[in-house]
Amino acid sequence: MTPALHIHGPIGEGENTPAAIGAFLSENSAVSVTVAINSFGGIASDGAAIMALFEQHGRVQAEVIGVAASAASLMVMGAAEITMHTAAHMMIHEPSNLAWGTAEDLRREADMLEKLCETYGAAYSRATGHPVERIRAWMAAETWLTADEALTLNFCNSIFGADEATPEPVAQFDYTRFKSPPVELAQLAVRKGWAGNVAEYS
Repeated sequence: MTPALHIHGPIGEGENTPAAIGAFLSENSAVSVTVAINSFGGIASDGAAIMALFEQHGRVQAEVIGVAASAASLMVMGAAEITMHTAAHMMIHEPSNLAWGTAEDLRREADMLEKLCETYGAAYSRATGHPVERIRAWMAAETWLTADEALTLNFCNSIFGADEATPEPVAQFDYTRFKSPPVELAQLAVRKGWAGNVAEYS
């Protein structure tokens, strides 16, 4: 049986850290593994670290169930094979951060974020074959992809679950906080009581 790991919720918290995931990959370094992902994102640098761990292992099959957004989509790019549930979504955007301090502090923070954008844009480009300039434009626009769109644009290799009656549940999160979330995810967050921006999506 293929070893399997499930990553649910925020990247960088609980069992979703590079250390915990790295331990699983080390324990199964000689065999192919399946990693199921259902996450709205989290700490961008942890997503980048997990992407590197996936690449080093070399035999990770990532299965996007529900959603892989932000740091979670970056992480997925390191897998040898990426498959998405027919009802899943993937999202890429520019990394962000909360900052406070002097004007010089904020300028340094902005410079750091710009460097992260360059690095992560190159990672998506490397995985999908799209030019970095195109990827950066998609990131700036906060681009959400259905499974079909992800397949067409080389963000995944295949789709599963087309014959299933019930879609995979998405990770609990206030999707109204994103700049341009799919309406169905924002409305789901409202229905489930996860959302703060109720008026716009009710």
